[in-house]
Order: sequence, then structure tokens, then C-alpha cells
Amino acid sequence: TGKASRELFENRTNSNKSHKYDFLTVGSMGHSSSIALGVAINKPDKRIWCVDGDGAVLMHMGSMAVVGNVNPDNFVHIVINNGAHETVGGMPTVASNMDLVAIAKACGYNYAVSVDNFDDLDMELQKAKEMNKLCFIEVMCSIGARDDLGRPTTTAIENKENFMEFLSQ
Repeated sequence: TGKASRELFENRTNSNKSHKYDFLTVGSMGHSSSIALGVAINKPDKRIWCVDGDGAVLMHMGSMAVVGNVNPDNFVHIVINNGAHETVGGMPTVASNMDLVAIAKACGYNYAVSVDNFDDLDMELQKAKEMNKLCFIEVMCSIGARDDLGRPTTTAIENKENFMEFLSQ
């Protein structure tokens, strides 16, 4: 959701890569993990990566309990924790004062870790790629995105249709 989806869209565009692999849940803060869970259940042969924000996780924390209970071994839940609802104006959240890793473990995530630097993030992403278990990676960072960060040039319907076509293959 939010700026994470905008950055992902921009990175795919700049790398001349297809957007069909990404379901950008623009405007649905808090629902990314539920949508990703549905995909993970129905595509057990694919590794499903959900990039979430701390505000979205707090908004629908019950989704983590459902994900943990279902326990899909092909699901990686990444939470970008900058302690703010950055996309909608930067209002602070309480997530930077919480132990999201402990919450993830209590919800049933098999592997949960927090990182605060690029080297550890790279290492944990590689681990998650190779693991066959439900993973949670909290990425601690500061607030701030580029002022010129673009927006997706495709519509929400186009995103949905492209993603659904990819999943049907």
C-alpha cells in the first residue's frame, strides 16, 4: 500500500520489468496481508511476498492472527516500520514502541525478525527466499520518501486484471 507500492511500481518500470507480479493495493490500507494470504493459500507452489506498512499492520492487526493460524509456508510478510502513516501525511503510529516481532511470533509466524540496516535486510530477505515457512521481517527505518516519487500509471482495475491473469497461468 501507499508509498511502498509507488516505489515498487517505479522500480519495476525503471528496470523494464513487468508489473504483472505485483498487486498494488492502493487505498486499502491494512488489507494487504489478507489479500496476500488468499493468494498464498491458492498458489502454494509460489513464494508470496507482502510488503506492508506499520500503520496498516496496526489498523488490521487481527489479520496477523489469521495469517499465523493458517500458517502458509510460502508467505513472507515484510513490514516497513517508520513509526508513521507516511502516505497520508506522516501522523505518528505507536508501532515503533511495540515489539512487532513478538506479536508475529505470538500470532503463529514460524520465523520473525527485525532489521535496521541494509546488510541485515539483504541477509534476511535471502533467508526468507530459501525458507519453507511463514516469515515476518520488520524493517525499521526513518520517515521520508523522495518528493518526486511517482504514482502508478496503471489503474487499480488494470493492476487487478494483470495480476489475476498472471495467477491464472
